[in-house]
Amino acid sequence: LATLVPANPYSLPTGQRFGPVDPTLTLLSIRDDAGKTIAALFHLACHAVSVYGTEKGHHEGISADWPGPVAARLQSALGGEALFLQGCAGDIVPWRRGVARRDEMAALLTERALAAETNRHPVAAGRLHAARQAVELHLSDEAARETGASIKTSEVQVIAMGPLALVALPGEPLTAIGQEIQRQSPFMHTVVLGYSNGSGVQYVGVPGEKARGGYEMGPAGLGTDDCGKVLIDAAVTLLKSAAARLQPR
Repeated sequence: LATLVPANPYSLPTGQRFGPVDPTLTLLSIRDDAGKTIAALFHLACHAVSVYGTEKGHHEGISADWPGPVAARLQSALGGEALFLQGCAGDIVPWRRGVARRDEMAALLTERALAAETNRHPVAAGRLHAARQAVELHLSDEAARETGASIKTSEVQVIAMGPLALVALPGEPLTAIGQEIQRQSPFMHTVVLGYSNGSGVQYVGVPGEKARGGYEMGPAGLGTDDCGKVLIDAAVTLLKSAAARLQPR
């Protein structure tokens, strides 16, 4: 655990390297015709492991970690229901751990989310497009021996309206997966979720990460090196199709 929570987060031990981080916190407010908040969806690419069971003095109960208090505070401030959307956080964890640190993180994220609310950009109600694509993810030789299968069938989804698109990926995609989908997306705002539609091949990164020994690219990731590209290609195909279908008639 010490390698995941270094004493100095600006200097990594054991030859580790810094990787890409998506610092964007996205807030989506859904309102009725009178402007009352029905729901607030907040999205961030970060593991919810501030409260970790193996640390000294750890919390011994059930914890909603930092998304729980953020949701409670947003509900109090905005009304309606607050829901957390997990981004591509396979390789992103909070380096500050413990209940006190969790509360600090929740306060900061709530502050930033409410700041975003003051700069909200209205998205007019319009046609909603939803689509999904089945994908075949090849398992590594080791995973194939353990499971008796060579392919894991999973699913990628896209839900889009106006300039906004939500992408749902299976398993634990690394941050670079979400960034690459956003880069290729034709939508102004593309929010990419991991941990959707089943476990997929668990940790999955962009091609080349396994050879470089990236975070959790060893036995924890069941798939072959091309699985990340399969997910990216499926998402981009669905996004481009959605954009074409939503063009004004």
